[in-house]
Amino acid sequence: MELLKFVPPNYSNDAAVLLIESEKYLPGVKKLMPNAQFVTLESWNLPIEPKIFDVIISENCLTYGENFYRRLAEMNHLLKDSGFVLTQFLNVRFVGVLESLKHGIFSANEERFWAKWDIVKILQDANFKEINFLPAEQIKTSAAEWENFGFDNFSEDLTTKIWLVKASKCTAEVVALKELYTYEVRAELSRLLHRVEYDIDTEKNLAAILELCRRENIFNAYLADFIEQTVIHKDKIFNLLKINQ
Repeated sequence: MELLKFVPPNYSNDAAVLLIESEKYLPGVKKLMPNAQFVTLESWNLPIEPKIFDVIISENCLTYGENFYRRLAEMNHLLKDSGFVLTQFLNVRFVGVLESLKHGIFSANEERFWAKWDIVKILQDANFKEINFLPAEQIKTSAAEWENFGFDNFSEDLTTKIWLVKASKCTAEVVALKELYTYEVRAELSRLLHRVEYDIDTEKNLAAILELCRRENIFNAYLADFIEQTVIHKDKIFNLLKINQ
């Protein structure tokens, strides 16, 4: 149940939760979110509708099977903008694994081992924006021998057998921005900003941005953060709108 450490105690009671081959988490999730809507799947026959779940728990999606990128991309597709995936992985840098390799032993089995940077890369490739780790299983032993060999032991990585992972679809800053105004308002603001960015009817679209901000009470700090998150040529837009970065 350790993956549920990532779920804050005040998390939304009416969240939509998908459990993929992780039914054992259902009692714990029900306790944390008694009014949540649950879907449990025993295989990778996933729904196709986008943005329908707040939380997806798939404990072993990185440990067994193949097509890790496809699995993660499918889960990203199913998540709402504020949603996140909870999973875990076996640490290939764990001293127990290194000791076995040192003696020429590595058991052939179906389990897949990863390093943290592997997980960060595949999650970023699957368009997850914020990634957090917690240790699930650690041993009390010295990693000095392996540190002397040149192995970094950041965050006690060498003594951690299993890492828990929370992968969020958007950063907390982006989620906060999206919650302030409706999707339609954000989409219109984004469209107008990009038209100005690429010199399409600049004066007309600048005026439309100012009118949209007036009508929807979009304040300068929000507009500045929105530009930071959505525009590539930020300095150009800030100068044209005469707002501070």
